[in-house]
Amino acid sequence: MKMKQVYFITENESKFKEARLILQNIKLVMKDLKLEEPKTLDQEQVVKNKAEQAFQKLKKPVIVDDTGIYFSEYKIFPGTYTKTLFQAIGFKGVEKLLDKANRDAYFKTIICYKDGKTEEIFFGIWKGKIVKEISKKFNPDWEYNSIFVPQNFNKPLSEISLQERAKFSHRKKALAKLAKFLGGKNAKKY
Repeated sequence: MKMKQVYFITENESKFKEARLILQNIKLVMKDLKLEEPKTLDQEQVVKNKAEQAFQKLKKPVIVDDTGIYFSEYKIFPGTYTKTLFQAIGFKGVEKLLDKANRDAYFKTIICYKDGKTEEIFFGIWKGKIVKEISKKFNPDWEYNSIFVPQNFNKPLSEISLQERAKFSHRKKALAKLAKFLGGKNAKKY
């Protein structure tokens, strides 16, 4: 049986590696396309818009992933502005924003699969807390991982291996739903 090929639209190598660990029975091809990102707080609108752009360019099945971190203190923020916020204020600014605030947070991944006939949305959430101490392990693809400690863990996400993260992460939850949608046999069993 021929393995289904899907283009994972991202420039983020770390996202792609995690997706490949999870979707082992789908031939994922990383493709960096320059897509316009809508300026909105609606994460679902962002992925749908980008999936449409990507599909129009490739005319092949595509996956677009948008992941944001949300601070419980600020409801739907930073969300779609996760990267922009960090670029603007860095760790010190995030700490100032959350000083004396509820430090509960969660990562939310929304994935849009589009193949010309079908458009489907899948999401996953991973709850945790923002800690004050910055981990010495830093990945520029995932800045917040150095200060986010997931529920049921006692260390920042940046110190959790990709293999371990791929069992519990927000992206794993969304991709497992996608795998089930694409045929049920594509999700790696954990």
